[in-house]
Amino acid sequence: MKIVGVGIGPGDPDLLTLRALNVIKSSDVVVVPTSSRRITYNAVKPYLSDKEVIEFQLPVRGERRVYGDLVDSLKSYNNVAYVTLGDPAFYSSLYRLRQYAEIQQVIPGITSFSWCSSLNRIPIALGKERVLITPSPLLESGADTYVYMKGEVEGGIKCGNGYFTVTIKRSTQGV
Repeated sequence: MKIVGVGIGPGDPDLLTLRALNVIKSSDVVVVPTSSRRITYNAVKPYLSDKEVIEFQLPVRGERRVYGDLVDSLKSYNNVAYVTLGDPAFYSSLYRLRQYAEIQQVIPGITSFSWCSSLNRIPIALGKERVLITPSPLLESGADTYVYMKGEVEGGIKCGNGYFTVTIKRSTQGV
């Protein structure tokens, strides 16, 4: 069994990379995490006409055995595409599978923060600027750019001189 992690970007089918599209088309089965199923599934749906799709309910914290159960259920397939929103390297469930099976390949996708940067025509960093990507505010880090993901910023973000904020909630295109 060959498992390939496929980042599908922010949820717009037009933003799938060619490599992601080719892996999905050549797979025997596509695994779709159900916590984001509507967005994830809709982004790849145009390419699934003859594919078997397995919905995978992401576990609550600490219940990692379900990844082993998922791997067991995939053993009859040769080519498995495990699709994730954004890029598999950022806050993805893909790497939880490593305890149970080898991930043969990972196809990167467009991250939500790259997508938001592009939508607003604002660079994430220029020159030697430092970037911090975190699920919660850490303003004392000394970074030039902060990207807060997966968390709530209580009361907004206080900015010093020369700084501004762009707040985007649920940046996925498929919503």
